[in-house]
Amino acid sequence: MTASRKWILAIVGLLAANVIAMVALAVAANNGSNQVIPDYYAKAAHYDDEMSRAATSQALGWHVAVSIAHGAIDVAVSDAAGKPIEGAEVRVAGYQRAHAGDAIDQALASGGGGHYRAASPARTGRYDLTASVTSGGARYTQHVVVEAR
Repeated sequence: MTASRKWILAIVGLLAANVIAMVALAVAANNGSNQVIPDYYAKAAHYDDEMSRAATSQALGWHVAVSIAHGAIDVAVSDAAGKPIEGAEVRVAGYQRAHAGDAIDQALASGGGGHYRAASPARTGRYDLTASVTSGGARYTQHVVVEAR
């Protein structure tokens, strides 16, 4: 085999390996679900509204702690003084980062002591969530990233 044939075979082999690698990556990356952040355009178009809600929430000084474990979403809500907020309407909406097309939006039931619960999504992993709390005519929202285990 001549040197020129060896070079041609090496180049053809590298091109073939590149094509095989790209096909394998395309198949692995496409799990059949939508990977675009839900309502991303609407969120961008209403950015000023979101900033207004964030300023209102910050002025309230409430605190929301969200956890996902043991088959449940648990949200603890407290006011600026650290006292639990009872009788609030609590809602959690968002998506898991790896499966953005499977959005969740759940109303949580009161569990007493400022804790609210609902059944958790089946998948483990990181979730980008927005917790909304309405109590006494005031509305508080907080964006959180939670690891579901």
